[in-house]
Amino acid sequence: MRFQEHPSNPTEGSPRQRMAAQIREHRSRAGLSVTELADIVGYSKSSMSRFETGDSRVPEELCPKLDAAFGTNGLFTALFEMLRNVRFPDQFLDYMNLERKAEALREWAGFRIPGLLQTPAYARTVFREADRGATEDEIEDRVDARIGRRTIFDQSPNPHFAAILDESVLRRWVGGPAVMVAQLAALLPMMDHEHGTLQVLPFNRGEQSLSEATQIVIELQDSTSLVYVEGSASGQILEDPDVVLARRRAYDRVSAYALSPRESAILIRAVIKEYEE
Repeated sequence: MRFQEHPSNPTEGSPRQRMAAQIREHRSRAGLSVTELADIVGYSKSSMSRFETGDSRVPEELCPKLDAAFGTNGLFTALFEMLRNVRFPDQFLDYMNLERKAEALREWAGFRIPGLLQTPAYARTVFREADRGATEDEIEDRVDARIGRRTIFDQSPNPHFAAILDESVLRRWVGGPAVMVAQLAALLPMMDHEHGTLQVLPFNRGEQSLSEATQIVIELQDSTSLVYVEGSASGQILEDPDVVLARRRAYDRVSAYALSPRESAILIRAVIKEYEE
């Protein structure tokens, strides 16, 4: 009866249920108890039980251990990657494929904190507001997928990432003051770091801002440049060389008028104080 409640078909159920069903099915085929499998992969019995029921997210590092235990030749590693991207629109899936191959990313954020920089609490609020009908599991899967995008910084070589935030992004409440304080504090170590820089375009230079909510200049390792633009309900990848060049020049112009990373950090700290008052 329990197997009927948690389908084994990886195309059915929530993403977390799909992974849970696969673990249960392959453990059963291998003739292992939950305790035996937990001992093999180095997790507690209680943790493994939660993974099998879908009550806890399966961590990425467990997947190759499951593949080794079941002899599944990369199945769980591939399933994790597939579920990492679940529920993203097709055009954003196309962008994420390019993101993983990028040599450099230069993002303009005119409405929200860039996805690569979002805290779980901030991302959770964004997804919940975007889809009021989503279940908590669905929201958590989307949060996991968004946070999981940061693995691009663990690549070798990893991409240079620069971002410019409109000041309105700092001041637009998402999740309330506590969420905003934690989110803005998380930006401070990113102002001038090993992967790139972060700047803020203040209100008094707003005439230089870009029109889209999001624009990302993507530079690939073969020297190809593309641009991903996103509005409130749609996104597209621009490939025309003349359009890409114009978009890149527009980004460079905004960067020239934005505050330096040091000045941007001062502004962010001031906004944090405002939220704390």
